[in-house]
Amino acid sequence: MTTADRVSILFVDDEERILRSLSLQFRRQYQVITESNPARVMARLEIEPVDIIVSDQRMPQMSGSQLLSQVQQAYPNSLRILLTGYSDLDAAVDALNSGGIFRYLTKPWEQQDMADTLAQAAEIVRHRRRFLAQAPVAVPTPAVAAQRVRLLLIDDDQETLLLSRDICGRLGVQLQAVSTLDGALAKLNEEEIDILLSDIRLGNDDLRPLLMTLAQAHPQLLSIVVTPFQDTQLLLKLINQAQIFRYLPKPIRRGMLERAIKTAVNQVEEARLQPSVPSLRQAEAPRAAEEQSRVSNFMGMLGRLRQRLTA
Repeated sequence: MTTADRVSILFVDDEERILRSLSLQFRRQYQVITESNPARVMARLEIEPVDIIVSDQRMPQMSGSQLLSQVQQAYPNSLRILLTGYSDLDAAVDALNSGGIFRYLTKPWEQQDMADTLAQAAEIVRHRRRFLAQAPVAVPTPAVAAQRVRLLLIDDDQETLLLSRDICGRLGVQLQAVSTLDGALAKLNEEEIDILLSDIRLGNDDLRPLLMTLAQAHPQLLSIVVTPFQDTQLLLKLINQAQIFRYLPKPIRRGMLERAIKTAVNQVEEARLQPSVPSLRQAEAPRAAEEQSRVSNFMGMLGRLRQRLTA
């Protein structure tokens, strides 16, 4: 492996034993840096920026979600991974909404899961690095740059529709709304959509496989999930396998939804300025056989969307 392909990883954990174990496991493949005090991380990153940050959640000085939020603000092109041994929904939500995490791994983690996650993150880093070194960055046409951001709402809740319509109107976002799964599939095939706002259930339909499919077929699409369900394992799966952008509880608070949509709009507009640069988003493939089957079925149903994206 050449120096140009060497990927740097910072592991942050207040347990030195864990840091030693991680360093021994990965130092041959990556440039490994360790830090036991999260309060020192930002100062260290000023001196030696890294590609991937892996942080424990429960630390005495600050939480991992707080740390990754700081890292995200200062180094948005880093890939951030959170480790925790607790089934803590609040921590997971905070890490997603504030820290924009790439993956969430539970402690004690399976060594192969950690290795696979880091390998996927490292390949994204290398691909993006090679692209930026070799290819001129495409400049968007004025028409594309000026195009309104398009949001698709998939929900049958009237309150969510009215609130989304008002927020999108104020932000200048073009809103499309559907209340059935068939309607959602039709819109995704027919329209160019930048942001998805969706519950995880629609009547008797489970929308999680659709979200997983979109993460595979259209990784640039930003998905905001709004739902009354509070299940940590569900959220972790949506983070890892659907790369959801934000997760908001119902009943929806206006301020939270408006911030989520506004942040997504800003990210879409920034991505339009460099349309050819590889995305930092890449979902983990579903593992359960039933989910794999349903994702495969949705892939077939979204054929026109995939044709449009690869044209």
